[in-house]
Amino acid sequence: MSDHPSRDDESPHGPVAGSAGAYALVLVLVTAFILYGSLFPFEYREQSYPGGPVLYLLSTWRDWDHRGDLLSNILLYMPFGFFGTLALPSFVTARRRALVMTVVGTALSCGVEITQFHDVGRVTSMGDVYANLIGSGVGGFVAVSVGASMRWPFVREAVAHPAASLLLIMFFGYRLFPYVPMIDMHKYWHAVRPMLVAPSLPPGELLSSLISWLLVANIVYTLYGFNRFLLLFPLLCGCEFLGKIFIINNALTWADVIGAVAAYLLWAMWLHRVPARFTIVASAFAGMIVVQRLVPLQFLATPQAFGWVPFGSLMREDVGPEVQVFCGYFYEYGGLIWLLGCAGVALPLGTIVTAALLLAVSYVDRWLPGRPAEITDAFMALVIGGAFMLLRYAARRRSDHIGPTTDAAREHARPTEAVRAQSGIASDPPRRRGGKYAPYVPPHLRG
Repeated sequence: MSDHPSRDDESPHGPVAGSAGAYALVLVLVTAFILYGSLFPFEYREQSYPGGPVLYLLSTWRDWDHRGDLLSNILLYMPFGFFGTLALPSFVTARRRALVMTVVGTALSCGVEITQFHDVGRVTSMGDVYANLIGSGVGGFVAVSVGASMRWPFVREAVAHPAASLLLIMFFGYRLFPYVPMIDMHKYWHAVRPMLVAPSLPPGELLSSLISWLLVANIVYTLYGFNRFLLLFPLLCGCEFLGKIFIINNALTWADVIGAVAAYLLWAMWLHRVPARFTIVASAFAGMIVVQRLVPLQFLATPQAFGWVPFGSLMREDVGPEVQVFCGYFYEYGGLIWLLGCAGVALPLGTIVTAALLLAVSYVDRWLPGRPAEITDAFMALVIGGAFMLLRYAARRRSDHIGPTTDAAREHARPTEAVRAQSGIASDPPRRRGGKYAPYVPPHLRG
């Protein structure tokens, strides 16, 4: 590799050649999910309107989605704008790439809405187009902002480990839905009133909260090291607690608070010193997923049919809850895959193990009342694992071209080496990358 930096090395706004291909594949997955979710169950009917579906769509130009649907449709197209901006050739400026993806996202949305004119159970509306336009634009803007802030502290580490950062986003996306704050003192009081007037601490809820917060502790520790974990983890917990108080339809519970405090103390005082800490948390996380799927262990005499159509039950729900359920599934199944990787299991194998576990649990769901027994969970684990592989490849390509040359990156290398030492892994001499020395980063800490 030449010692002279390429255009991509000089400017963090554009992806390097190899990473652009990986982002393009992720974009294909995102587009496939949008089309699948927007057109399911693929049942079409004859419907007429003077001028056809295009004029019908234009006739709804005054329509806007309700608050929940608006946010959900914005969130649906944000990954499209984000990964599309990163996937476009780097010779185009970052802002123009973001603008192009905003236009492409709007065109995709219009095509979907026109198709939905004949789709059973779907409604054609310009309100969805407006929301999808905003989502594509916001996603592109975030991609440009991330590229421009690659040299900022904390941002570079998060970008270097995209899978871990995505899990954090999904965790808070699940916990803080529907993301709409309220200015109402009565709402704030009702959000904390159960904790003060009728406090309760169900053991199952407490244990689930503890294990979930341990995943967050793992991610923060892996990204930023032990010293910054001591400050960042309480800040993240505080943001989640405030969100529960200020966001509509949310309430704070003792299980959430005590689970977060217990996870912090457990990780800070003991777990971070244990070489098998990732294995311990991964085992607990797998157990939590299985138990949550099987309780209350009331079985039917006659099993129900097993569904082989992915997302069949999920697509029949309202758009708003779909987003929260998707975020919850993503952080749970992706969290298990990521934890297995941290424990030393190869990413493809960890993905297969997680999918097999979920398939077995889903098959048992045939005997549980009110539970959808279908292939969705296993299929979703495979998709998440594949996305993690592509994101890790893109992060490695970017790292190989740019290299950790900033002071923030060198500072991050020290806790990385400390993690290796605590795990009993001998330090390797620094390797030469593009004319600059870069510290070795273990495979299980690369995203």
